[in-house]
Amino acid sequence: MKMKEMLQVALDLNQLDVMPEDSGMIYDNGKDIKRVMAGIDMTTAELAIAKQTGFDCVALHHPNGITHPDIGELFGRDHMKKLMECGVPINAAQKLAYARKEKSHQATHSRNREQFPSMAKLLDINALALHTPADMLAEKHAQQVLDQLFARNPRCTVQDVMDELLTIREYKEALKGQQPEVWVGSPSSFAGRIYVEMYGVGAPSLEEYMACSDAGIGTFICMHATPEVIEGMKKHNKSNIIVAGHMASDSLGFNQILSVWEKNGVEVVRVCGLI
Repeated sequence: MKMKEMLQVALDLNQLDVMPEDSGMIYDNGKDIKRVMAGIDMTTAELAIAKQTGFDCVALHHPNGITHPDIGELFGRDHMKKLMECGVPINAAQKLAYARKEKSHQATHSRNREQFPSMAKLLDINALALHTPADMLAEKHAQQVLDQLFARNPRCTVQDVMDELLTIREYKEALKGQQPEVWVGSPSSFAGRIYVEMYGVGAPSLEEYMACSDAGIGTFICMHATPEVIEGMKKHNKSNIIVAGHMASDSLGFNQILSVWEKNGVEVVRVCGLI
């Protein structure tokens, strides 16, 4: 496959016309890609190892080497969309989501964004990153599974939700200590309306969680959550939070893209946290 074709797979699976700002081509030498080393986190060391061991391409999940100047716009746009999906009014959703846009820009202003691309070019090995497209697929898959649970049992509990998540291979096979856990609420709590939150560059703030909770979300499924969010939502005392796990959730989405590449004849070797 050519890199353009590989990237198109991610777009097609998500019905996207344009690649999100945190994803896409890092370096493309134009050659056919037959062997891919794929991982959640990759550095220039993995680039060198991949080159030495006969790979044509490295595929990252976390966007090391993506040089788009305005990741903050993606953050604001996606968070606003998700707040509105939860029932937050458009005016409140906009203010909550874009309040962190400038901080997102400032956080990446001093980052060395050319380190990874320059080494890929020097080594002449293809490199690409697929962050938001993979996270969108993970979210969609988990949401569909849990929507089916809620349809079968509207009075399902948090434990029922946990059990259902563990029917998904990536969560079941996550490393010990990194499988889904209940961080707010208890297993016997009623789940209520379930919302899976997995893409948007960064996790929601406490204010975003509370707004969605007030709008009617009973249980949030997320990849990770800060102590501030956990303590704040305990005090808010309306909703539950299940932390599904970062590596497992990333793998759930990325694997859907990689599987299509494999069906098209590309050999994929999974490393660096990819389940």
